[in-house]
Amino acid sequence: MDYEIKFLERDAVEKVEGDEKAKSLIDKNGLVLASAFAMITPDSSVIDRWNVNYFNAETSELTNFLVKGDDVTHIETSKRIHDTEIKPIDMSKITIPVTKILSSAMERSELEFPHETNKIFITLHHNNEYKNECWTITLFSTNLFLYKIKIDAITGKIVSSEMKHLLK
Repeated sequence: MDYEIKFLERDAVEKVEGDEKAKSLIDKNGLVLASAFAMITPDSSVIDRWNVNYFNAETSELTNFLVKGDDVTHIETSKRIHDTEIKPIDMSKITIPVTKILSSAMERSELEFPHETNKIFITLHHNNEYKNECWTITLFSTNLFLYKIKIDAITGKIVSSEMKHLLK
């Protein structure tokens, strides 16, 4: 699947934290950066928007901002679904940008994922298992298989990969 990246995750975070309304909400509620998410689909093969999520440890709520171009929109604040501990992302540690991560993931998927990719989910987060900032790239196929690859966001090393069927 071909794709084009209009702006990076770092740019999206900077836009949120530079937006007056978003910054006020972040500061007022003591929010910490929890994740950044983008998606590639057959209808939209251009990464031109990012969802940037902030976490409030006191209320266990996630606040989601959509960044598209220069626009920052507060989408929602909602209770978390999972009980896993959320640690803040330290953007100063992120040395491998999404461009290189996607190239690495796509190369690896050619060897391990024999299915036609329909959608790609891209998530930057702190991974408690690896105790580091981590990229998770998830490829979905039209025949309900998924391939998940985790890549250390500091070293670029692939730390795990797995393929499974969504109905099994």
